[in-house]
Amino acid sequence: MKIFLLVLTTIIWGTTFFVIKDTVNTVNEYYIVFIRTFIAAVLMLVFIYFKDKRSLLNRKTIIRGAVLGVLLGVVYISQTIGLKYTSSGHSAFITGTGVIFIPILLFFMYKRRFKLGEIIALVVIISGLYLLTYDSGTAINIGDLITLITAISLAWHLVLAGKYVQTSEVLSLVAYQFLFASLVSLALYFTEQEITFGLTMDESWALLYLGFAGTLFCYFVSVWAQKDIDTLTVALIFTLEPVFAALFAWLFASEILNPRETMGAFIILLGIVLFQIYSSRKERVEALKINK
Repeated sequence: MKIFLLVLTTIIWGTTFFVIKDTVNTVNEYYIVFIRTFIAAVLMLVFIYFKDKRSLLNRKTIIRGAVLGVLLGVVYISQTIGLKYTSSGHSAFITGTGVIFIPILLFFMYKRRFKLGEIIALVVIISGLYLLTYDSGTAINIGDLITLITAISLAWHLVLAGKYVQTSEVLSLVAYQFLFASLVSLALYFTEQEITFGLTMDESWALLYLGFAGTLFCYFVSVWAQKDIDTLTVALIFTLEPVFAALFAWLFASEILNPRETMGAFIILLGIVLFQIYSSRKERVEALKINK
């Protein structure tokens, strides 16, 4: 059931790229992030208050939720700003490379060494990124560079969420990450302009969709699932996200990757999958050694 929900999450996330790209043309990027995370935070906090309000008072959970919330805010803000300058397809595939940053973070945080298969996968993904984003006739796309921040922040979020969820109350942890992400984005919004709630009907529907489906459902599942499924397996499933994003961008936003970009996207996806296959195989071998 959790595997199915994770796949459904990647499908929904795949639809959000062109929705954000269309909405950010007329709505402030910080306001978009604030509304989508605020909707998710309010719903989660109200639900928990009536279900188990004492869990909201756990100091450790609040602190951990704040850490995840700041990271989630950075993920959404950098992704939304990036989509102002790059295509939905580029954004999705670059965001998908976040999985390769997971072993890098594990090395610096927990002194976990790189393996040969991981190095090969990293080289493959960098090659794909070059083909996807580099154009000798123009300057480097600033949107692609900004979206790399999204990938790194997402990897950091997955690593910490996988650790925190094992010893924290899951619902409160998820609620506080939404709350702090909304506070971060609101603070940044205030630095740019006075807050306004004037939205068109289309903009309102887009933000409601991003809040309910793209944020509340997806990030709840991504954290909740790690209670029983390891972080790398979750990341492997999330590699499907750029595939769905490219499909929906083609269907609804008429975005088409040229042959070079298509090859780069394919190589990125291949590198991510190879890395995950190698990691999963290595974990199974280590588990067998331990059980002997």
